[in-house]
Amino acid sequence: MAETPKTSVPPQVRRVSVQQRLTALEAEQVQLRQELASLQGELRLPGLYLTVEAANTSALVPARHVREVVRLVALDPLPGAPAHIAGTFVYRGSPAVVVDLARMLGVKRTPDLDSHLVVVEAGRTVALLVDRVRDLVETPVLLDGTPGGEEALPWDGTGLMAGLCRTPEGLRPLLRTSAVLAGMEAL
Repeated sequence: MAETPKTSVPPQVRRVSVQQRLTALEAEQVQLRQELASLQGELRLPGLYLTVEAANTSALVPARHVREVVRLVALDPLPGAPAHIAGTFVYRGSPAVVVDLARMLGVKRTPDLDSHLVVVEAGRTVALLVDRVRDLVETPVLLDGTPGGEEALPWDGTGLMAGLCRTPEGLRPLLRTSAVLAGMEAL
């Protein structure tokens, strides 16, 4: 019996599907972490987390998603792109799209020469434009919510925060990388 040929799914449709599944999995992961934290009292996230600063706020990015950190280079504009897309550059021979985290938070500013590009693992080459890269944090403690009396963090309400972590330097939001990469499939 002859096999019927499989219809080829366009890469853009597949990318959207994968991004939607990743977002759903991250949401479930956040919910499960909160449930586990409530059962154990304290939950340490395994692995290393890169501390980045954007829009006068620092946040944690899972180091397993980071390919490399490079200094800001000249960016080529991407006509018709959303405001949070700073442009493109060539990263190791491939085009990379640059997402400006400060713009995603509604802060308009011109990056200075000390800014960094955090190249992350995604279906394509994507770099996060941040003001500074500070350090690595090992196994931060995930909190089950914002402590009482604390000011609301700028990352709240943006969909960028996957949780709040206690580190030796203080409280830091955990960046939800799928929220940063959402909308990239249209580019």
